[in-house]
Amino acid sequence: MAVTTRRRAEQAPSFNLLRFLREVFDELRKVVWPTWGELYRYTLVVIVTVIVIGGFIGGVDYILGQLAQKFIYSGVAH
Repeated sequence: MAVTTRRRAEQAPSFNLLRFLREVFDELRKVVWPTWGELYRYTLVVIVTVIVIGGFIGGVDYILGQLAQKFIYSGVAH
């Protein structure tokens, strides 16, 4: 059993940086990159979504803060 394990360890592939980089480059050539128009639209969608979600979270935070101030902190002296 030890001989089989030793043979597998000896046959383990070694890391080759140049081969790895060549394969990465080959895979990147297969990627379908977005056009400038698509990139512009996707960027606008992300920016608008962040603004809408940020506004929603800010609004909910403000409302909950006002409710807490009115009901929870109303009896506390400043």
